[in-house]
Amino acid sequence: MKTHNISKTMDQFKHLHEKVKEPLKKFGITKPTPIQRRAIPPVLKGKNSLLVAPTGTGKTEAALLPIFSQYVEKDTENGIKIIYIAPLRALNRDMLDRLQRWEEHLDLDIQVRHGDTTQYQRRQQALHPPDILITTPETMQAILPGSRMKEHLKSVRWVIVDEVHELAESKRGTQLSLGLERVFRLAGDFQRVGLSATVGDMEKMSRFLVGPEREVEIVNASSTEEMSIWVESPMPTESDAELSDDLNADPSTIARIRRIRDLIDEHESSLTFVNTREASEILGSRLKFWDSDFPVSVHHGSLSKDYRISSEDEFRKGGVKSIICTSSMELGIDIGNIDFVIQYMSPRQVKRLIQRVGRSGHKIREASEGVVIAADPDDVIEAGMIAERVVSDWLEPTDIHEKSLDVLAHQIVGFTLDGVSDPEKIFEFVSRAYPYRNFPSEEFFEVVEQLQDQGVLWRDDGEISRGKRSWKYYYTTLSMIPDIKNFQIEDMVTGQSIGTLDEEFVIDKAEPGVTFICQGEAWQVVEIEDDKVRVEPIDDPYGAIPAWEGELIPVDSKIAEKSGIFRKHVKNALADGEDKDGILEDLESRYPVEKDALEWSLNYLEDQDEEAYIPTDDGLLIETYKDFAVLHVPLGTNGNRTMGQILSALLTTRLGASVRIKTDPYRIAFRFPDKPDPELIETTLRDLEPDYIEPLLEKILKKSSVFRWRLLHVAKKFGAIEKDADYSKISGDRLVEAYQDTPLWTEAEREVRLEKLNVPVVKKLLESLENDEIEIETISRGYNQGPTPIGLPILNELAASGELVVPERAEREILKALKRRLKNEQIKLLCLNCLDWSTLTRVRRLDEKPECGNCGARLLGLTPKRGREVRKLLEKERREEKLDDEEKHRIKRFKDTANMIITHGKKAITAMAGRGIGPTTASRILRKQPETEDDFYREILDAERQYARTHGFWD
Repeated sequence: MKTHNISKTMDQFKHLHEKVKEPLKKFGITKPTPIQRRAIPPVLKGKNSLLVAPTGTGKTEAALLPIFSQYVEKDTENGIKIIYIAPLRALNRDMLDRLQRWEEHLDLDIQVRHGDTTQYQRRQQALHPPDILITTPETMQAILPGSRMKEHLKSVRWVIVDEVHELAESKRGTQLSLGLERVFRLAGDFQRVGLSATVGDMEKMSRFLVGPEREVEIVNASSTEEMSIWVESPMPTESDAELSDDLNADPSTIARIRRIRDLIDEHESSLTFVNTREASEILGSRLKFWDSDFPVSVHHGSLSKDYRISSEDEFRKGGVKSIICTSSMELGIDIGNIDFVIQYMSPRQVKRLIQRVGRSGHKIREASEGVVIAADPDDVIEAGMIAERVVSDWLEPTDIHEKSLDVLAHQIVGFTLDGVSDPEKIFEFVSRAYPYRNFPSEEFFEVVEQLQDQGVLWRDDGEISRGKRSWKYYYTTLSMIPDIKNFQIEDMVTGQSIGTLDEEFVIDKAEPGVTFICQGEAWQVVEIEDDKVRVEPIDDPYGAIPAWEGELIPVDSKIAEKSGIFRKHVKNALADGEDKDGILEDLESRYPVEKDALEWSLNYLEDQDEEAYIPTDDGLLIETYKDFAVLHVPLGTNGNRTMGQILSALLTTRLGASVRIKTDPYRIAFRFPDKPDPELIETTLRDLEPDYIEPLLEKILKKSSVFRWRLLHVAKKFGAIEKDADYSKISGDRLVEAYQDTPLWTEAEREVRLEKLNVPVVKKLLESLENDEIEIETISRGYNQGPTPIGLPILNELAASGELVVPERAEREILKALKRRLKNEQIKLLCLNCLDWSTLTRVRRLDEKPECGNCGARLLGLTPKRGREVRKLLEKERREEKLDDEEKHRIKRFKDTANMIITHGKKAITAMAGRGIGPTTASRILRKQPETEDDFYREILDAERQYARTHGFWD
């Protein structure tokens, strides 16, 4: 294998065919980009190639131009000659727009085929195949067995796979690798060209593209030398505090939003990346609430296609200055020139930060530029370590789904639909794909047997053949993406959406009274209505069940270790008596982090040092507080999840009572039935030998909800459970019992181990403990001390203000949130005296004794925010016209609100602003004459809870 490094600038367009060079001149393209200079020669020679470069640097043309040159010289056949595969339909659409200008110049027919392609278009493609077919991995699977399309695919000479890095780490990529071998069976060897962003292991990526045996060249034009990235975290100002009530957020959040707003204003066109869909909606809504005309839009996978297209078009035209997006914008959708990238909170991975910031700076070959806006001291440190790793060219390893059995099951059936009945022949083609290069034949035949047992395949005299169920199974499981319904979680105290729960959690566990963790806080289910789960916060930082965190990007163990090394550096400096300015100056020279953010993190570690012990990469801390304990250990997301599950199981066994856990990349938190002994945790950890890990995990996994959820979806992909099966009628215990010791079980366990666990890093830690290379410090915190500063974040997620909520303060924080929500509720008042004045305003803007702005009367009533029905009914009453019972009831209710307001003023309006609280309930609350303001709001909260629990039963 050869690797092409940076070469001297030269015009490589001269090697292209004249029919290709002429249109380039008409398009105004006169000079190749770096990736085009390096890629055109090997691709033009017909070599399989992996092209690695940032998005927006011309990778697509680097592949297509030399392929077009070959095409115009060699084209003699009918049928599809070039397949362009991209992971998203949006990329398909984008590619069609970019390629259509070549059609008339090269006499090409270019068409798209994906899930939205009409039946008429599909038939036309079957009758008159295009020269170039742009498609998705799933749609390629769909056309492979078709009798006409199968014939057209025999003409394939080139396949381009876009965003290889994105596909390689998912089952979609594993499925594609086998699909390409099915095309190879039809067409013979064809040239493969992969387009990839910067990755940690280019050789593995190239092998994923072509298989273990074929020749491949890596053309690398990626570089982080011209990438400018820094981390900052703005401190709140007095004006931020003044604005916090208006935006219903605390001052620190406002400071970050203000900085993002300023950065967007300072640049022509920027992308603002966040890590979750919820975060994009929250950030977008707050920017818009601040200024409804602010030129931003939101973009993520849950939005409609039309809305996403509209956002992209507006951005290209300059009507929108920034798109607030998730990973939906990491891929190479052409949205024009981008001069800056904002990452809100740590990107959690080096490769994501490179890919995201790499989307900027291609207008005139300027450097890519971006900033990370961190949210708390841990976030600052993590983001700083990631930004520093960008400079040192370290990336997380690429994890490919190797030997995936549900993918294999689908493809075995696909081969039979293609007309292959010899299992040995199928196995030969399967082994050509990189993920199955070392696949044992006995496991292959176990999958065949499983499909036979399910009635999906028939096996006779050593051959396998399709049956009636084969077609349905194949076409209903084309996608390897699990079909998961999400339920919105609504905080009934604030009225805000706080996240989502997946279908499995809601069906299996979420019922009124159940408690769970979401976003680091404990919630209790109050009601489930359609696709919404209403909850209330409770004074319990763990609750009974950890909620699913499907969208959370895992932090690699190496990044967590680097954060531990950062802490150690600060710890040693403090121990040596270095002054604060000197430490900051040293840190500034080491890490691309702005001084104020570094000082915030330094203060955080200084506070920890004064109170306890700073945990590091080789110095662990176990702290206990009340019935909680925290083990500070930097093994990354999956490492700490693995260690946490094992320790929880062992401690539960020793105590004979359940020990709950919550983990993050730097901590494992436990909740015990009583006050724990820190030495018990240390002893349990030290007694744990590396050889014990595997047998312990085998026992733990089958009881875990994560494993059962995976097993359910694997069973679905195998065809063992119908795609539209009612999951609420499926027992997790019966599922485990039914599929133990089957390929379904093996696959579910493989998936969980790859995506959710990190056994090697846990074993390495245990070996270091055995060799006395790691020290452990223990501390028991008193009731009045609270957890240590570094222990607090996992016991209660850091609130946006930077103020931490410890258990005994939880109710106060709940009431504080309720007050904020009610003060910001919008209400409409109508004067009962003159009927000529009304106002639509927020509760907080009212006087204590509100008056009519027209006649000065205080007889004001609450009306619906929209419509004039109440006013019309009152006018009808004054004209002494006949009223029906419903109309009389509505007038009485309005007058009751007016009597309440004239008696109690703004307090009555505040009460009636509560969800489901009318004049009767408000009157009951006020008659109790709550002694304090908190008592008053506590009564409102109780009334809201009662409404949430009972209104579904009202007639």
